[in-house]
Amino acid sequence: MINDMLQLPLFWATLTIGAFILGQQVYRLSGNSAFIPPILTGIALVVTVVEVTDTPFSTYMQGGDYLHQMLGPVVVMLAVPMYQFLHSMRKQIVRIVLAVSLGSGVTVAVAAGLAHWLIGDAAITTTMHTKSITTPVAVAVSEQVGGIPALASVFVMITGLLGALLIPPLLKVTRLDQPQALGLALGTCAHAVGTGRAMELGAQQSAYSAMAMTLTGTLHAVVLPLIL
Repeated sequence: MINDMLQLPLFWATLTIGAFILGQQVYRLSGNSAFIPPILTGIALVVTVVEVTDTPFSTYMQGGDYLHQMLGPVVVMLAVPMYQFLHSMRKQIVRIVLAVSLGSGVTVAVAAGLAHWLIGDAAITTTMHTKSITTPVAVAVSEQVGGIPALASVFVMITGLLGALLIPPLLKVTRLDQPQALGLALGTCAHAVGTGRAMELGAQQSAYSAMAMTLTGTLHAVVLPLIL
């Protein structure tokens, strides 16, 4: 019976959602510690179950694909917090575009350069270029430029977790933690995970992070296929 259940796509979709909900509870009990984000706990739980049951990735993705298809609409929903600060964003659009373009360009160039220098594998280096785009865009762009889509998801996740953890304290130390600057940094460097962190910090951080994430994803989706 258990073996039959492990073959059901609905089981893996339900497990993934349940793992994230449990991760949220752990996050709250930890006092919202940035070291234990819900997504990290959820991933650890799902990976543990997959490994213990010796389930192939293809079997898991039959259920995981349900959630994967929802990523696009969820990203579009981030337009809601952006709308609240749209008036002020219009006045700063040139600064925002410059900040996002330079910020995303530098972080991708450094990461790809280090990957090429330390690893030297062309496919991994190509995939690394998508590490600062939110997952659905990163997977699509990675497929277009000859990268590894599954690895792109991993790079995106690691980037988001590290960015959400490190960016707020770094900007605080350098006294650059104004709501707008913090939101732009989280959205540009840590995409959806960073935007989730920004939502906890305040409405303005959330709006600017959503704007930065959207612009970064659009910019990379257009530029990367042309240069790689």
